[in-house]
Amino acid sequence: MNTCPCCSSQLLRHARHNSVYWFCPECWQEMPDLVEMVLAPNKSIEKLDGLVKLSTWIPRLRTIDEVEIA
Repeated sequence: MNTCPCCSSQLLRHARHNSVYWFCPECWQEMPDLVEMVLAPNKSIEKLDGLVKLSTWIPRLRTIDEVEIA
């Protein structure tokens, strides 16, 4: 059961053209489906995943042997 993120009332499922959306009768607003947004994988992250190497973002840890002490 989907609830409104603003007022916690039950959302109503509506169909428009070729899409489905959620409507809050209390706020009288179209609301996003937060459950679907959380459970669905993020498409933009999947696209960028192949472009960025994780090793470039994580600093390499230096061992004591590599550090020169003056």
